[in-house]
Amino acid sequence: MPKIYLVCYDVSDPKRLRKIYRTMKGFGDPLQYSIFRCELSARQRQAMRQMLWEILNFAEDRVMIVDLGPTEGRGNQCLEMWGEPRTEPTTRRAVVV
Repeated sequence: MPKIYLVCYDVSDPKRLRKIYRTMKGFGDPLQYSIFRCELSARQRQAMRQMLWEILNFAEDRVMIVDLGPTEGRGNQCLEMWGEPRTEPTTRRAVVV
């Protein structure tokens, strides 16, 4: 069963930051700078983690993955957002593992 995850990152190097952003766009939708909402199966979550691990410098960067719950449960209802909506299209993405 897919779950909703909030993925936040703080990356100090601009090159790694761009790589992380491009990688994350393959897994979810950007909510704010360096914050993504992702609907992932356990397998997709592991694939995302593996890809991020290969890019990150663990001495300088940080990633936080928050499990918000199942897509059919609390996961879709626990985010509250105010203000200007994102202008990027939120198209459905597929990650092949």
